[in-house]
Amino acid sequence: MRLLRPIVLVGVVAVAVSLAAACGSDRSSELDEIAEVIERVQENFIDQERASDEQLIKAAIDGIIEYLDDPYAAYLSNERYEDFSGDLTGERAETEFEGIGAEVVMRDDRVMILGPLPDSPAIRAGIRAGDVVLTVDGADVEGLGLLETVDLIRGPKGSEVVLGVLRAGFVQPVDIVVVRDTIKLSSISARIQDPGIGYINLDGFNEKTADGFRAAIASLRAEGAEGLILDLRGNTGGLVEAPIAVVSEFLPEGSVFIWRNADGTEEDEPVSGDGTAYDLPLVVLVDGFSASASEIVTGALQDHGRATIVGTKTFGKGSVNLLSELGSGAGLYLTISRWLTPNGRLIEGEGIEPDIVVGDMLDVQAAQRVGSATQSLCQTFEADREALAGQELLVEALDGLCNLRPDAPQAPEGDVQLDAAVVELRSLMAR
Repeated sequence: MRLLRPIVLVGVVAVAVSLAAACGSDRSSELDEIAEVIERVQENFIDQERASDEQLIKAAIDGIIEYLDDPYAAYLSNERYEDFSGDLTGERAETEFEGIGAEVVMRDDRVMILGPLPDSPAIRAGIRAGDVVLTVDGADVEGLGLLETVDLIRGPKGSEVVLGVLRAGFVQPVDIVVVRDTIKLSSISARIQDPGIGYINLDGFNEKTADGFRAAIASLRAEGAEGLILDLRGNTGGLVEAPIAVVSEFLPEGSVFIWRNADGTEEDEPVSGDGTAYDLPLVVLVDGFSASASEIVTGALQDHGRATIVGTKTFGKGSVNLLSELGSGAGLYLTISRWLTPNGRLIEGEGIEPDIVVGDMLDVQAAQRVGSATQSLCQTFEADREALAGQELLVEALDGLCNLRPDAPQAPEGDVQLDAAVVELRSLMAR
């Protein structure tokens, strides 16, 4: 899995590691009451095998995490915290890691594949954006948090992992075998798309993006580019410094985004003021899996009127998460702030609407919710089929629903979104 450096990160896993302050010795009356409840349970509860200190404390922590309704909140045992903190403190190079090569996110209490990385084991095995992970090597991951599931999926190069995934439009899950490998993050490709029109594709934001992006702009200018298309489709995020650098290439002043902190305060993140492409007409391409850092770039350029956004609505991932160490050596993972666009629009759960909608917007999250509900219905039907004898119409309807398979998707001819971007950019260049 792709885990990123905690300078302050954006993407599926955006982490900074810090030490939690030690708790004071004075406990409030509320904490005394919790202690009293635990004591009463241990004295009187009939199933004493479920009432050890360890079990009840873990249950209390789980209850707090569930109450927060934060899709990224998680409690990590000492062993898991030690494993993750080594990865998340930047001890590994940002441009290479071992795993399956997929970004993940929590949606509706399930782990969803936000996007397989280009030329990754995940994409070669057939993993798709929007797939929901139900099992890992046959083990049910229902109820596990994001980091716990990632812990099960990741592993060394050459090893296999079997992911049971539920795909939007399907009722029954499918098992997909992925052979882990070394993942190299390239992130940038550039070309002349049409005479006078440069094209840059960013598939991620890492520590090399700023220099690489500036070099790509310079190279395209030298080849005659007088306008630029920036393709962020399927770009699921990365280091927060990278989108700041990208936006700064196009804006001489102003805010890139706004931090909204836990205490309600807000802080502007300004552009650097040393950009090289203030004069280039710009079109940005996005889709339903443009997320996090991609949405920072898109929202900033849209709010400042600096670019025309073409494509479909973005994913809606705009939060910063903190992994901190507890006094016991365990870890706590929480959302600590959210990003807003310069005009104050919330990204998390909302996404960015394009200026020009091109292409069908499949709401994968809604499709997965319906698919999950249908899957539960079909499991109940299969268990109670014999009890429904005599209900022929109902059985026939449920059989049809539970065996439904979507038609194989037809590959589109050409790239209608890119074609529309070229048309829009020519219009901007002519003004």
